[in-house]
Amino acid sequence: MRVITPDLLVAAVTELSRGSKLVRLKDVLAWCDWNGVDAQGDGLKNQALWDAERAEAQTHRRLLRFKSGECKQSRMGWALVPHGAKARELATDLRWCEQLWNGEDWSWLGGVAPVPERRPNRVRDVEQAPASP
Repeated sequence: MRVITPDLLVAAVTELSRGSKLVRLKDVLAWCDWNGVDAQGDGLKNQALWDAERAEAQTHRRLLRFKSGECKQSRMGWALVPHGAKARELATDLRWCEQLWNGEDWSWLGGVAPVPERRPNRVRDVEQAPASP
Protein backbone atom coordinates (compact mmCIF):
# COMPACT_ATOMS: atom_id res chain seq x y z
CA MET A 1 0.00 0.00 0.00
CA ARG A 2 1.31 3.46 -0.92
CA VAL A 3 1.73 6.04 1.84
CA ILE A 4 0.15 9.41 1.10
CA THR A 5 2.42 12.09 -0.33
CA PRO A 6 1.81 15.78 -1.03
CA ASP A 7 1.05 14.93 -4.67
CA LEU A 8 -1.47 12.24 -3.67
CA LEU A 9 -3.14 14.66 -1.24
CA VAL A 10 -3.51 17.22 -4.02
CA ALA A 11 -4.80 14.47 -6.35
CA ALA A 12 -7.43 13.52 -3.76
CA VAL A 13 -8.57 17.12 -3.26
CA THR A 14 -8.59 17.69 -7.03
CA GLU A 15 -10.74 14.64 -7.68
CA LEU A 16 -13.10 15.31 -4.77
CA SER A 17 -13.45 19.02 -5.59
CA ARG A 18 -15.51 18.13 -8.64
CA GLY A 19 -18.43 17.68 -6.22
CA SER A 20 -17.70 20.45 -3.72
CA LYS A 21 -14.99 23.10 -3.78
CA LEU A 22 -14.39 22.58 -0.04
CA VAL A 23 -13.20 19.00 0.51
CA ARG A 24 -13.61 17.55 3.99
CA LEU A 25 -11.07 15.44 5.84
CA LYS A 26 -13.45 12.48 6.04
CA ASP A 27 -13.79 12.50 2.25
CA VAL A 28 -10.00 12.52 1.78
CA LEU A 29 -9.70 9.58 4.18
CA ALA A 30 -12.40 7.70 2.22
CA TRP A 31 -10.54 8.52 -1.03
CA CYS A 32 -7.36 7.07 0.51
CA ASP A 33 -9.17 3.85 1.48
CA TRP A 34 -10.74 3.54 -1.98
CA ASN A 35 -7.42 4.10 -3.78
CA GLY A 36 -5.21 1.95 -1.55
CA VAL A 37 -3.36 4.89 -0.01
CA ASP A 38 -2.20 4.74 3.61
CA ALA A 39 -3.09 8.00 5.40
CA GLN A 40 -1.73 6.84 8.76
CA GLY A 41 1.78 5.65 8.07
CA ASP A 42 3.90 4.37 10.96
CA GLY A 43 3.12 7.20 13.37
CA LEU A 44 0.08 8.49 15.18
CA LYS A 45 -3.42 8.50 13.69
CA ASN A 46 -3.24 9.99 10.17
CA GLN A 47 0.38 11.04 10.77
CA ALA A 48 1.33 10.42 7.13
CA LEU A 49 -1.54 12.68 6.01
CA TRP A 50 -0.39 15.50 8.32
CA ASP A 51 3.19 15.07 7.11
CA ALA A 52 2.04 15.22 3.48
CA GLU A 53 -0.04 18.31 4.19
CA ARG A 54 2.89 20.05 5.90
CA ALA A 55 5.26 19.17 3.05
CA GLU A 56 2.72 20.48 0.52
CA ALA A 57 2.35 23.75 2.43
CA GLN A 58 6.12 24.21 2.62
CA THR A 59 6.67 23.74 -1.10
CA HIS A 60 3.95 24.10 -3.72
CA ARG A 61 1.05 25.71 -1.77
CA ARG A 62 -1.58 24.25 -4.08
CA LEU A 63 -4.06 23.77 -1.23
CA LEU A 64 -5.92 26.05 1.15
CA ARG A 65 -6.70 24.73 4.64
CA PHE A 66 -9.90 25.34 6.62
CA LYS A 67 -10.83 24.28 10.14
CA SER A 68 -13.82 24.60 12.45
CA GLY A 69 -11.96 25.18 15.73
CA GLU A 70 -8.78 24.72 17.74
CA CYS A 71 -9.24 21.22 19.16
CA LYS A 72 -8.08 18.03 17.45
CA GLN A 73 -11.69 16.92 16.98
CA SER A 74 -12.45 20.02 14.91
CA ARG A 75 -13.64 19.42 11.40
CA MET A 76 -11.25 20.38 8.66
CA GLY A 77 -10.86 20.42 4.94
CA TRP A 78 -8.94 21.68 1.95
CA ALA A 79 -9.55 23.48 -1.31
CA LEU A 80 -7.50 24.06 -4.42
CA VAL A 81 -6.15 27.61 -4.67
CA PRO A 82 -8.12 28.35 -7.89
CA HIS A 83 -11.32 27.41 -6.01
CA GLY A 84 -10.49 29.74 -3.13
CA ALA A 85 -13.42 32.17 -3.45
CA LYS A 86 -16.05 29.43 -3.56
CA ALA A 87 -14.32 27.43 -0.80
CA ARG A 88 -14.18 30.51 1.46
CA GLU A 89 -17.89 31.08 0.88
CA LEU A 90 -18.68 27.46 1.81
CA ALA A 91 -16.38 27.64 4.83
CA THR A 92 -18.12 30.81 6.03
CA ASP A 93 -21.48 29.04 5.79
CA LEU A 94 -20.05 26.23 7.96
CA ARG A 95 -18.40 28.72 10.36
CA TRP A 96 -14.97 27.38 9.49
CA CYS A 97 -11.94 29.64 9.19
CA GLU A 98 -8.95 29.53 6.91
CA GLN A 99 -5.52 28.69 8.25
CA LEU A 100 -2.21 29.80 6.77
CA TRP A 101 1.18 28.11 6.96
CA ASN A 102 3.62 30.54 8.58
CA GLY A 103 6.69 28.39 7.90
CA GLU A 104 6.56 26.58 11.24
CA ASP A 105 2.91 25.96 12.08
CA TRP A 106 -0.64 26.73 11.01
CA SER A 107 -1.99 30.13 12.07
CA TRP A 108 -5.53 31.47 11.79
CA LEU A 109 -6.30 33.97 9.05
CA GLY A 110 -7.27 37.04 11.07
CA GLY A 111 -5.45 35.65 14.11
CA VAL A 112 -8.46 34.16 15.91
CA ALA A 113 -9.85 30.63 15.85
CA PRO A 114 -13.59 30.29 15.27
CA VAL A 115 -15.72 29.82 18.35
CA PRO A 116 -17.69 26.60 17.92
CA GLU A 117 -21.41 26.99 18.32
CA ARG A 118 -22.72 24.96 21.23
CA ARG A 119 -25.48 22.52 20.50
CA PRO A 120 -28.60 23.04 22.55
CA ASN A 121 -28.92 20.72 25.52
CA ARG A 122 -32.42 19.28 25.12
CA VAL A 123 -32.60 17.91 28.68
CA ARG A 124 -31.51 21.22 30.21
CA ASP A 125 -33.82 23.22 27.92
CA VAL A 126 -36.81 21.03 28.84
CA GLU A 127 -36.03 21.33 32.57
CA GLN A 128 -35.72 25.13 32.33
CA ALA A 129 -38.84 25.64 30.23
CA PRO A 130 -41.66 27.37 32.12
CA ALA A 131 -44.50 25.15 33.17
CA SER A 132 -47.72 25.48 31.18
CA PRO A 133 -50.80 26.59 33.19
